[in-house]
Amino acid sequence: MAKHNNIKPRLVTYTNGETRWQVRYQVKRADGTTERKSQVFETKAKAETHAAQVRTKIANEGKAAFSLPEPVRVAASEAITKLEPYGVTIADAVNYYVDHVLKYRNAPCVSDIVKRLVAEAESNKRRAQTVKDLRSRVEPFSKTFGERQLSSITREELANWLNNPKLSARSRINYATKISQLYNFAIRNEWAENNVAASIPRPTAEDSEPAIFTVPQAAKLLEFAEEFDLLAYIAIGLFAGLRSAEIARLDWKDVKLAERSIIIGSHVAKKRSRRVVDINDTLAAWLPSCAKLSGLIIPFEGNRTLYTRLAALAKKAGLEAWPDNGLRHSCASYSLAATGDAVRVAYQLGNSADMIHRHYKALVTKADAERFFALRPGEAESDKVVPMPKAVNQ
Repeated sequence: MAKHNNIKPRLVTYTNGETRWQVRYQVKRADGTTERKSQVFETKAKAETHAAQVRTKIANEGKAAFSLPEPVRVAASEAITKLEPYGVTIADAVNYYVDHVLKYRNAPCVSDIVKRLVAEAESNKRRAQTVKDLRSRVEPFSKTFGERQLSSITREELANWLNNPKLSARSRINYATKISQLYNFAIRNEWAENNVAASIPRPTAEDSEPAIFTVPQAAKLLEFAEEFDLLAYIAIGLFAGLRSAEIARLDWKDVKLAERSIIIGSHVAKKRSRRVVDINDTLAAWLPSCAKLSGLIIPFEGNRTLYTRLAALAKKAGLEAWPDNGLRHSCASYSLAATGDAVRVAYQLGNSADMIHRHYKALVTKADAERFFALRPGEAESDKVVPMPKAVNQ
């Protein structure tokens, strides 16, 4: 703080001969640094008036500083000392704290944000499976941090929670994706400042070789599928490669037997991406016996019913286990081996050509593919599945 009694006007002469009255003084900032100030006036009277105002202001500020309680002055002094190496003032620190901490003091707790996120997904008509998957990731997070605010969760805490050693790399990636979605939702609503989850490295999930059905296994599934009202499901999965969720949403009115095509509309396709899938000769041979004019391909309700029937079919067909996405993987593998055309297979399956080539190349031989697409329903009840002499074109 300047010695205010020394603040008086002085006459300054410029190089052009003109004169002005100048008032100069120094003030000490709260962070301990000094600031020089200067102002000029045309008359001495105006300069005297300004100098008196400055002296009064500085005197009042000095009194105000000494009127602060001793603990406050000590705390301010300590704060200045801590901030000095970083070139930051107390005002800078306070402004940052207000903008980045106090701003989120009234933000909802994690459990409330989770409920709102799920409710938004439902109100936006997200598919039931999408909402279910979201719940399965964010609700466990809520159980751990439910009463906390997102802004209070440290990066270390979140990293420890996401990197659960009991989970596979793929599961940890899925959890990180949904928690990142939660943070982004909070940021949009001004309940958090940063997406901490996005800054945490994710593990690398090694791609495992897709498991497929052998030709004899596929034949057994086709042979017994009708017994469990699953012939259309098995045939479309094996020979058209639709995802199980797509088949579950597919209606018979979108299966155009006469036109040899299946319309995969936005309400059916993954990520709502439309495409038209060809009905090849093999699939065309299997569908007429189970086709209907309209109605869902899988008329029964609930995944448990479907899974129960699939498990019963697998047992009847002599399978020890049902490969994950086995029908679709089988179609992709045999189709690529039969045609060698990854682009065409990718369009049929609703994937990229690179993914098809990377995952399905060389899983089966061309001879296997010929036997696979030669499978046909037998004419006699005792001969339900027979191979044609050679595979028909895809």
